This record gives sequence, structure tokens and C-alpha cells, in this order.
Amino acid sequence: MNPAINPEDVELFLRENPDFLQNRPALLAALNLPHGGEGAVSLVERQVAILRERNITSRQKLVELSEIGRENDRLLEAARQTILALLNTVDRGHATLIWSEQACGTFGAEMGTLVWFGSAPQGEGAESVVRQLTQDKGTFSGPVSASDMDELFGRGAAKGSAAVSCIRKGEEIIGALTVGASDPERYRREDGTLFLDYIAEVIGQLPACQ
Repeated sequence: MNPAINPEDVELFLRENPDFLQNRPALLAALNLPHGGEGAVSLVERQVAILRERNITSRQKLVELSEIGRENDRLLEAARQTILALLNTVDRGHATLIWSEQACGTFGAEMGTLVWFGSAPQGEGAESVVRQLTQDKGTFSGPVSASDMDELFGRGAAKGSAAVSCIRKGEEIIGALTVGASDPERYRREDGTLFLDYIAEVIGQLPACQ
């Protein structure tokens, strides 16, 4: 102990402030308290409770990380299968069909479409929505209005959520991959579009899609 600190002053302070350690679990967990006297038992039990809570929290985080790892493995395999399927693309229409099948099948998305800019059948509506959602970032993930969902997926959909990744030919944006869901929370703003970006990059390099 610092010789400048009087132990009796510390004891007096703690007696006058019996709740001082109640809101300082980190300090309480760091104290070395003997499991002896009648008054010390509650403090020791409190320390054990704090350590138990920390252990439970650590286990929960480990479970969450494991679930994220399994989901990433699934998405990686889905991306691999999708890219292999897209290598057989003969034209843009064929790529659209392949992606729709892969998005809803391999990836397990509720909705999926490939929007080509400046061409039918999506028309200017879907392109406008994509540009508005992605802006300068080239990607988007989050809630989408009912009208925008309808433009993108053509189902007369109610509001929902979507993830979008633009397809580039050099610096030019020529289209976009999209997946969607009727659940507004399925694709959130904090979610990434990494695997969608990989596939969009591959499509942008396919000669049949130029």
C-alpha cells in the first residue's frame, strides 16, 4: 500500500460508504478477500458471482463467434457454387437466370435478381432504385420501401430489406446483384456485402456479360 495512504482512513471511508464497491465490480473482482470472517463472506460470494457472470458472458460471445463462423463458411461455399455456375453464362439474360436460381437456392435468399442498367426487362425504375440506394458506395444493405421493393423484385412487395452490390466494367457500373426479404430487419445497415461483392466482381469480368 502507498505509505501516504492511511489504512484507517480507507477503513473509515468504506464504513461510511458501504455501497462503494457495489457499482465497481471490476475493483471488487480484483480484491484479495479471505473467506473467513462473518463480514467477508458476502464479499467473497459477490466476487464469485462476478466471475461467474463474466464466464457466462465469455461463453455467449464464443457461441456467437462460432455461429458467425459457420454462417461465413456456408456463404463462402454458396459463393463458390454460384461462381462456378456463372462461368457457364452465355449472355446477360442467362446470367440473370443463374443468379436468380442461385440467390434463392444456394444462398437461401427470399428474393434475388440481377439488374442490368439501360436494358429490359427491369427498365429504368430498378436502375434508378439501385443508384439511389448505393449512391457513391456501390453497395447497400438495409430496409427498403414498398415501392422500391416492387421495382427491384417485381412482386408487388410490401416494404422489406435488401442487399445490393454493383457490377462494374472497369469504372463503369453496368448492373447490380440484389437479394431481398420481406423482413425489414433481415438485411441491416451494419451488415456487409462481402460475398455479394465477390460475385458481382466476377460477373463484371465475364465476356458474356460485357
